[in-house]
Amino acid sequence: MGKSIIITPFSPSPHRKNISFLVGFLVIACWLAGCSKQVTANPSPTWTLIPIETSTSFPSATSTTSPTRTVSPSPSRIPTRTITPTLTPTLAPLEIFTTRLLRQGVLPQAYLEDNCSYLHLRWSPGRSQPGTVVVPIMFHSIAQDGTQLEDPNKDITAEQFQSFIEYARYLGFTTITTQELLDFLTSNAPIPPRSMMIIVDDRRPGLIRDRIMPVLEEFDWTATSAYIADPNSLQWAWDLMDQLYASGRLDVQSHGYSGQLYIVPETPAEEIQTEIWNSTQVLEEHFGKRPIAFIWPGGNFTPLGVQIARQGGYEIGFTAYSRGPLLFNWIPLGEEERAVADPLMVLPRAWSSAANVNLDEAVKISEQASAFAEQNFPIEAAWYSTYCGGEISNNR
Repeated sequence: MGKSIIITPFSPSPHRKNISFLVGFLVIACWLAGCSKQVTANPSPTWTLIPIETSTSFPSATSTTSPTRTVSPSPSRIPTRTITPTLTPTLAPLEIFTTRLLRQGVLPQAYLEDNCSYLHLRWSPGRSQPGTVVVPIMFHSIAQDGTQLEDPNKDITAEQFQSFIEYARYLGFTTITTQELLDFLTSNAPIPPRSMMIIVDDRRPGLIRDRIMPVLEEFDWTATSAYIADPNSLQWAWDLMDQLYASGRLDVQSHGYSGQLYIVPETPAEEIQTEIWNSTQVLEEHFGKRPIAFIWPGGNFTPLGVQIARQGGYEIGFTAYSRGPLLFNWIPLGEEERAVADPLMVLPRAWSSAANVNLDEAVKISEQASAFAEQNFPIEAAWYSTYCGGEISNNR
Protein backbone atom coordinates (compact mmCIF):
# COMPACT_ATOMS: atom_id res chain seq x y z
CA MET A 1 0.00 0.00 0.00
CA GLY A 2 2.78 2.45 0.83
CA LYS A 3 4.27 2.08 -2.54
CA SER A 4 1.10 3.28 -4.25
CA ILE A 5 1.12 6.73 -2.58
CA ILE A 6 3.31 9.35 -4.22
CA ILE A 7 3.88 12.60 -2.24
CA THR A 8 5.28 15.62 -4.13
CA PRO A 9 5.28 18.51 -1.65
CA PHE A 10 7.41 20.81 -3.78
CA SER A 11 5.66 20.18 -7.06
CA PRO A 12 3.71 23.39 -8.02
CA SER A 13 0.07 23.09 -9.04
CA PRO A 14 -1.28 24.97 -12.12
CA HIS A 15 -2.72 27.72 -9.88
CA ARG A 16 0.49 28.21 -8.11
CA LYS A 17 2.20 28.42 -11.47
CA ASN A 18 -0.13 31.23 -12.49
CA ILE A 19 0.41 33.13 -9.25
CA SER A 20 4.13 32.72 -9.48
CA PHE A 21 4.08 33.93 -13.02
CA LEU A 22 1.97 36.99 -12.07
CA VAL A 23 4.21 37.89 -9.14
CA GLY A 24 7.26 37.52 -11.32
CA PHE A 25 5.72 39.72 -13.96
CA LEU A 26 4.90 42.42 -11.42
CA VAL A 27 8.40 42.29 -9.98
CA ILE A 28 9.96 42.71 -13.40
CA ALA A 29 7.53 45.52 -14.34
CA CYS A 30 8.14 47.37 -11.11
CA TRP A 31 11.89 46.92 -11.46
CA LEU A 32 11.76 48.43 -14.90
CA ALA A 33 9.76 51.40 -13.46
CA GLY A 34 12.30 51.96 -10.69
CA CYS A 35 10.23 50.77 -7.75
CA SER A 36 11.44 47.24 -7.31
CA LYS A 37 12.59 47.77 -3.78
CA GLN A 38 9.19 49.04 -2.60
CA VAL A 39 7.23 46.26 -4.27
CA THR A 40 9.49 43.42 -3.16
CA ALA A 41 9.81 44.78 0.37
CA ASN A 42 6.11 45.19 1.11
CA PRO A 43 3.73 44.52 -1.77
CA SER A 44 0.54 44.42 0.33
CA PRO A 45 -0.15 48.22 0.51
CA THR A 46 -0.45 48.25 -3.24
CA TRP A 47 -3.62 46.18 -3.02
CA THR A 48 -5.19 48.02 -0.11
CA LEU A 49 -4.68 51.66 -1.10
CA ILE A 50 -6.36 51.82 -4.47
CA PRO A 51 -9.88 50.47 -3.83
CA ILE A 52 -10.33 51.44 -0.17
CA GLU A 53 -9.17 55.08 -0.25
CA THR A 54 -11.26 55.77 -3.34
CA SER A 55 -14.42 54.40 -1.74
CA THR A 56 -13.97 56.20 1.61
CA SER A 57 -13.75 59.58 -0.12
CA PHE A 58 -17.49 59.53 -0.96
CA PRO A 59 -18.75 59.52 2.64
CA SER A 60 -16.38 62.37 3.37
CA ALA A 61 -17.93 64.55 0.61
CA THR A 62 -21.46 63.69 1.76
CA SER A 63 -20.72 64.62 5.35
CA THR A 64 -19.47 68.09 4.36
CA THR A 65 -22.54 68.88 2.20
CA SER A 66 -25.04 67.90 4.84
CA PRO A 67 -24.36 70.81 7.29
CA THR A 68 -24.76 73.31 4.46
CA ARG A 69 -28.26 72.10 3.77
CA THR A 70 -29.37 72.18 7.39
CA VAL A 71 -27.75 75.45 8.46
CA SER A 72 -27.88 77.91 5.57
CA PRO A 73 -31.22 77.56 3.75
CA SER A 74 -33.54 76.67 6.61
CA PRO A 75 -32.88 79.62 9.01
CA SER A 76 -33.25 82.14 6.15
CA ARG A 77 -36.59 80.71 5.05
CA ILE A 78 -38.22 80.25 8.45
CA PRO A 79 -38.47 83.97 9.47
CA THR A 80 -39.80 84.94 6.03
CA ARG A 81 -42.60 82.41 6.25
CA THR A 82 -43.62 83.25 9.81
CA ILE A 83 -43.45 87.08 9.71
CA THR A 84 -44.07 88.63 6.30
CA PRO A 85 -46.69 86.49 4.57
CA THR A 86 -48.89 85.86 7.60
CA LEU A 87 -49.63 89.52 8.45
CA THR A 88 -50.03 91.41 5.18
CA PRO A 89 -52.33 89.13 3.14
CA THR A 90 -54.68 88.48 6.06
CA LEU A 91 -55.02 92.12 7.14
CA ALA A 92 -58.73 92.84 6.95
CA PRO A 93 -59.70 96.21 5.42
CA LEU A 94 -61.40 98.81 7.57
CA GLU A 95 -64.80 99.90 6.38
CA ILE A 96 -64.92 103.61 5.54
CA PHE A 97 -67.95 105.79 6.17
CA THR A 98 -69.88 106.68 3.02
CA THR A 99 -72.97 108.77 2.39
CA ARG A 100 -75.37 109.34 -0.47
CA LEU A 101 -75.41 113.05 0.32
CA LEU A 102 -72.20 113.56 -1.64
CA ARG A 103 -72.67 114.59 -5.24
CA GLN A 104 -72.10 112.13 -8.05
CA GLY A 105 -68.41 111.54 -8.74
CA VAL A 106 -67.34 112.75 -5.29
CA LEU A 107 -65.75 110.06 -3.11
CA PRO A 108 -64.40 110.23 0.45
CA GLN A 109 -60.65 109.75 0.72
CA ALA A 110 -58.64 108.62 3.74
CA TYR A 111 -55.11 110.00 4.06
CA LEU A 112 -53.61 108.33 7.14
CA GLU A 113 -51.59 105.27 6.14
CA ASP A 114 -51.41 103.61 9.57
CA ASN A 115 -54.84 102.32 10.59
CA CYS A 116 -53.64 101.48 14.09
CA SER A 117 -52.68 105.13 14.62
CA TYR A 118 -55.93 106.27 13.02
CA LEU A 119 -58.12 104.16 15.33
CA HIS A 120 -56.11 105.18 18.37
CA LEU A 121 -56.58 108.87 17.56
CA ARG A 122 -60.21 108.35 16.59
CA TRP A 123 -61.21 106.85 19.95
CA SER A 124 -58.72 108.29 22.44
CA PRO A 125 -60.09 110.50 25.23
CA GLY A 126 -59.49 114.20 24.72
CA ARG A 127 -59.80 113.99 20.92
CA SER A 128 -62.59 115.22 18.67
CA GLN A 129 -65.63 112.99 18.75
CA PRO A 130 -66.62 110.99 15.64
CA GLY A 131 -68.84 113.04 13.38
CA THR A 132 -66.96 116.30 13.98
CA VAL A 133 -67.12 118.33 10.76
CA VAL A 134 -65.40 121.37 9.30
CA VAL A 135 -66.87 123.52 6.51
CA PRO A 136 -64.35 125.88 4.85
CA ILE A 137 -66.24 128.70 3.11
CA MET A 138 -64.82 130.96 0.43
CA PHE A 139 -65.72 134.69 0.40
CA HIS A 140 -64.87 137.21 -2.31
CA SER A 141 -67.22 140.16 -2.09
CA ILE A 142 -70.07 141.33 0.13
CA ALA A 143 -71.95 144.08 -1.68
CA GLN A 144 -74.36 146.63 -0.31
CA ASP A 145 -77.99 145.59 -0.45
CA GLY A 146 -79.55 146.62 -3.71
CA THR A 147 -76.19 146.60 -5.51
CA GLN A 148 -75.84 144.64 -8.72
CA LEU A 149 -73.55 141.67 -8.08
CA GLU A 150 -70.66 141.24 -10.50
CA ASP A 151 -70.70 137.46 -10.12
CA PRO A 152 -73.73 136.02 -8.28
CA ASN A 153 -71.98 132.65 -8.04
CA LYS A 154 -69.26 133.92 -5.72
CA ASP A 155 -70.44 137.36 -4.57
CA ILE A 156 -73.17 137.91 -1.99
CA THR A 157 -75.09 140.84 -0.55
CA ALA A 158 -74.89 142.12 3.00
CA GLU A 159 -78.31 140.61 3.64
CA GLN A 160 -77.12 137.18 2.48
CA PHE A 161 -74.07 137.47 4.70
CA GLN A 162 -76.21 138.29 7.71
CA SER A 163 -78.47 135.35 6.92
CA PHE A 164 -75.43 133.09 6.79
CA ILE A 165 -74.18 134.28 10.18
CA GLU A 166 -77.55 133.75 11.84
CA TYR A 167 -78.04 130.33 10.32
CA ALA A 168 -74.54 129.17 11.21
CA ARG A 169 -75.10 130.14 14.83
CA TYR A 170 -78.53 128.49 14.84
CA LEU A 171 -76.95 125.20 13.70
CA GLY A 172 -74.21 125.52 16.32
CA PHE A 173 -71.26 126.31 14.06
CA THR A 174 -68.24 128.28 15.21
CA THR A 175 -64.95 129.20 13.54
CA ILE A 176 -61.47 127.67 13.75
CA THR A 177 -58.08 128.79 12.43
CA THR A 178 -55.93 127.10 9.81
CA GLN A 179 -53.62 125.68 12.46
CA GLU A 180 -56.57 124.24 14.36
CA LEU A 181 -57.80 122.64 11.15
CA LEU A 182 -54.39 121.10 10.46
CA ASP A 183 -54.16 119.71 13.99
CA PHE A 184 -57.62 118.22 13.66
CA LEU A 185 -56.93 116.60 10.30
CA THR A 186 -53.57 115.13 11.30
CA SER A 187 -54.14 114.11 14.93
CA ASN A 188 -57.88 114.53 15.60
CA ALA A 189 -57.11 117.41 17.95
CA PRO A 190 -60.21 118.70 19.77
CA ILE A 191 -62.28 121.31 17.93
CA PRO A 192 -65.98 122.22 18.13
CA PRO A 193 -68.16 119.40 16.71
CA ARG A 194 -69.52 121.81 14.10
CA SER A 195 -66.68 123.99 12.88
CA MET A 196 -66.25 126.27 9.90
CA MET A 197 -63.64 128.54 8.36
CA ILE A 198 -64.33 131.98 6.90
CA ILE A 199 -61.69 132.36 4.16
CA VAL A 200 -61.47 135.71 2.35
CA ASP A 201 -59.67 135.43 -0.99
CA ASP A 202 -57.45 138.13 -2.52
CA ARG A 203 -56.42 141.43 -0.92
CA ARG A 204 -59.68 142.61 0.63
CA PRO A 205 -58.74 144.19 3.96
CA GLY A 206 -61.57 146.71 3.53
CA LEU A 207 -64.11 143.87 3.33
CA ILE A 208 -62.61 142.26 6.41
CA ARG A 209 -62.64 145.51 8.36
CA ASP A 210 -66.15 146.66 7.42
CA ARG A 211 -68.14 143.41 7.14
CA ILE A 212 -66.36 140.55 8.81
CA MET A 213 -64.43 141.96 11.74
CA PRO A 214 -67.56 143.23 13.58
CA VAL A 215 -68.98 139.68 13.45
CA LEU A 216 -65.70 138.19 14.66
CA GLU A 217 -65.64 140.52 17.64
CA GLU A 218 -69.30 139.95 18.51
CA PHE A 219 -69.13 136.15 18.53
CA ASP A 220 -65.45 135.64 19.35
CA TRP A 221 -64.74 134.16 15.94
CA THR A 222 -61.73 134.19 13.63
CA ALA A 223 -61.28 134.58 9.87
CA THR A 224 -58.55 133.58 7.43
CA SER A 225 -57.14 135.93 4.81
CA ALA A 226 -55.89 134.25 1.60
CA TYR A 227 -53.45 137.07 0.93
CA ILE A 228 -51.53 138.05 -2.20
CA ALA A 229 -47.97 138.60 -1.04
CA ASP A 230 -46.48 140.99 -3.62
CA PRO A 231 -44.95 143.68 -1.36
CA ASN A 232 -44.65 146.24 -4.16
CA SER A 233 -48.35 146.76 -4.72
CA LEU A 234 -51.23 148.22 -2.68
CA GLN A 235 -49.19 149.56 0.22
CA TRP A 236 -52.33 150.87 1.89
CA ALA A 237 -53.64 147.32 2.00
CA TRP A 238 -50.53 146.20 3.87
CA ASP A 239 -50.97 148.95 6.44
CA LEU A 240 -54.60 148.02 7.04
CA MET A 241 -53.73 144.33 7.20
CA ASP A 242 -51.22 145.09 9.95
CA GLN A 243 -53.99 146.70 12.02
CA LEU A 244 -56.39 143.82 11.46
CA TYR A 245 -53.73 141.21 12.20
CA ALA A 246 -52.93 142.91 15.50
CA SER A 247 -56.46 142.08 16.70
CA GLY A 248 -55.53 138.41 16.97
CA ARG A 249 -58.68 137.42 15.06
CA LEU A 250 -57.14 137.29 11.60
CA ASP A 251 -55.19 134.33 10.29
CA VAL A 252 -53.05 135.06 7.19
CA GLN A 253 -52.25 132.36 4.62
CA SER A 254 -50.82 132.48 1.09
CA HIS A 255 -52.80 133.12 -2.07
CA GLY A 256 -49.62 133.29 -4.14
CA TYR A 257 -47.04 136.00 -4.81
CA SER A 258 -48.97 137.71 -7.61
CA GLY A 259 -52.27 135.89 -7.18
CA GLN A 260 -52.58 135.95 -10.96
CA LEU A 261 -50.74 132.74 -11.91
CA TYR A 262 -53.31 130.04 -12.55
CA ILE A 263 -51.36 126.80 -12.28
CA VAL A 264 -52.20 124.49 -15.19
CA PRO A 265 -50.30 121.54 -16.73
CA GLU A 266 -48.49 123.86 -19.15
CA THR A 267 -47.17 126.16 -16.38
CA PRO A 268 -43.35 125.85 -16.10
CA ALA A 269 -42.03 124.54 -12.81
CA GLU A 270 -39.91 127.67 -12.30
CA GLU A 271 -42.96 129.92 -12.46
CA ILE A 272 -44.88 127.72 -10.03
CA GLN A 273 -41.99 127.74 -7.61
CA THR A 274 -41.68 131.53 -7.78
CA GLU A 275 -45.41 132.03 -7.22
CA ILE A 276 -45.54 129.73 -4.20
CA TRP A 277 -42.14 129.99 -2.51
CA ASN A 278 -41.68 133.76 -2.85
CA SER A 279 -45.02 134.37 -1.16
CA THR A 280 -43.91 132.31 1.82
CA GLN A 281 -40.90 134.46 2.52
CA VAL A 282 -42.79 137.75 2.23
CA LEU A 283 -45.61 136.72 4.56
CA GLU A 284 -43.27 135.22 7.12
CA GLU A 285 -41.10 138.33 7.23
CA HIS A 286 -44.10 140.65 7.44
CA PHE A 287 -46.25 138.83 9.98
CA GLY A 288 -43.57 136.89 11.80
CA LYS A 289 -45.30 133.59 11.15
CA ARG A 290 -44.76 131.11 8.37
CA PRO A 291 -47.93 130.29 6.37
CA ILE A 292 -48.96 126.64 6.35
CA ALA A 293 -51.84 126.77 3.82
CA PHE A 294 -51.72 127.59 0.13
CA ILE A 295 -55.03 128.74 -1.36
CA TRP A 296 -54.70 127.91 -5.05
CA PRO A 297 -55.23 131.07 -7.21
CA GLY A 298 -58.38 130.55 -9.25
CA GLY A 299 -58.65 127.13 -7.65
CA ASN A 300 -56.21 125.76 -10.24
CA PHE A 301 -53.66 123.12 -9.23
CA THR A 302 -51.61 120.30 -10.73
CA PRO A 303 -49.68 117.34 -9.28
CA LEU A 304 -46.46 119.26 -9.97
CA GLY A 305 -47.85 122.33 -8.20
CA VAL A 306 -48.80 120.24 -5.18
CA GLN A 307 -45.34 118.72 -5.10
CA ILE A 308 -43.66 122.14 -5.22
CA ALA A 309 -45.96 123.48 -2.50
CA ARG A 310 -45.08 120.51 -0.30
CA GLN A 311 -41.39 121.07 -0.91
CA GLY A 312 -41.90 124.71 0.07
CA GLY A 313 -43.23 123.68 3.49
CA TYR A 314 -46.99 123.94 2.93
CA GLU A 315 -49.04 121.34 4.78
CA ILE A 316 -52.56 121.92 3.45
CA GLY A 317 -54.12 123.59 0.42
CA PHE A 318 -57.59 124.72 -0.68
CA THR A 319 -59.26 124.45 -4.05
CA ALA A 320 -62.37 126.26 -5.30
CA TYR A 321 -64.37 123.03 -5.52
CA SER A 322 -67.39 122.55 -3.28
CA ARG A 323 -67.35 118.83 -2.45
CA GLY A 324 -68.63 118.59 1.13
CA PRO A 325 -67.44 118.92 4.74
CA LEU A 326 -64.18 117.61 6.18
CA LEU A 327 -63.97 114.88 8.81
CA PHE A 328 -60.97 113.29 10.49
CA ASN A 329 -59.22 111.06 7.91
CA TRP A 330 -62.14 111.69 5.52
CA ILE A 331 -61.93 114.21 2.66
CA PRO A 332 -64.57 114.29 -0.12
CA LEU A 333 -62.82 114.73 -3.47
CA GLY A 334 -63.65 114.76 -7.14
CA GLU A 335 -61.75 112.89 -9.81
CA GLU A 336 -59.36 115.79 -10.51
CA GLU A 337 -58.31 116.08 -6.87
CA ARG A 338 -58.01 112.31 -6.41
CA ALA A 339 -55.52 112.22 -9.28
CA VAL A 340 -53.13 114.32 -7.17
CA ALA A 341 -53.01 111.59 -4.47
CA ASP A 342 -52.51 114.14 -1.68
CA PRO A 343 -55.95 114.93 -0.13
CA LEU A 344 -54.71 117.50 2.38
CA MET A 345 -53.34 119.72 -0.40
CA VAL A 346 -56.63 119.87 -2.33
CA LEU A 347 -59.23 120.49 0.38
CA PRO A 348 -62.66 121.57 -0.87
CA ARG A 349 -64.37 124.84 0.00
CA ALA A 350 -68.02 125.83 -0.05
CA TRP A 351 -68.99 129.00 -1.91
CA SER A 352 -70.47 131.85 0.09
CA SER A 353 -73.46 132.06 -2.27
CA ALA A 354 -74.50 128.53 -1.18
CA ALA A 355 -73.10 128.56 2.36
CA ASN A 356 -76.40 127.78 4.10
CA VAL A 357 -77.00 124.76 1.89
CA ASN A 358 -73.52 123.49 2.61
CA LEU A 359 -74.01 123.94 6.36
CA ASP A 360 -77.21 121.88 6.15
CA GLU A 361 -75.37 119.16 4.26
CA ALA A 362 -72.58 119.16 6.82
CA VAL A 363 -75.01 118.66 9.72
CA LYS A 364 -76.62 115.67 8.03
CA ILE A 365 -73.27 114.09 7.16
CA SER A 366 -72.08 114.72 10.71
CA GLU A 367 -75.08 112.86 12.12
CA GLN A 368 -74.62 109.97 9.73
CA ALA A 369 -70.90 109.73 10.46
CA SER A 370 -71.54 109.75 14.22
CA ALA A 371 -74.15 106.97 13.90
CA PHE A 372 -71.81 104.93 11.71
CA ALA A 373 -69.00 105.26 14.24
CA GLU A 374 -71.24 104.12 17.08
CA GLN A 375 -72.55 101.15 15.14
CA ASN A 376 -69.16 100.17 13.74
CA PHE A 377 -67.23 100.54 17.01
CA PRO A 378 -67.27 96.80 17.95
CA ILE A 379 -65.77 95.96 14.55
CA GLU A 380 -63.10 98.65 14.88
CA ALA A 381 -62.31 97.59 18.45
CA ALA A 382 -61.91 93.95 17.37
CA TRP A 383 -59.73 95.03 14.43
CA TYR A 384 -57.54 97.12 16.71
CA SER A 385 -57.20 94.27 19.20
CA THR A 386 -56.29 91.80 16.46
CA TYR A 387 -53.82 93.83 14.43
CA CYS A 388 -52.59 96.55 16.80
CA GLY A 389 -52.22 94.57 20.00
CA GLY A 390 -54.23 96.83 22.28
CA GLU A 391 -57.66 98.05 23.29
CA ILE A 392 -59.71 101.11 22.38
CA SER A 393 -62.70 102.40 24.30
CA ASN A 394 -65.91 104.17 23.40
CA ASN A 395 -66.08 105.83 26.83
CA ARG A 396 -65.27 109.52 26.47
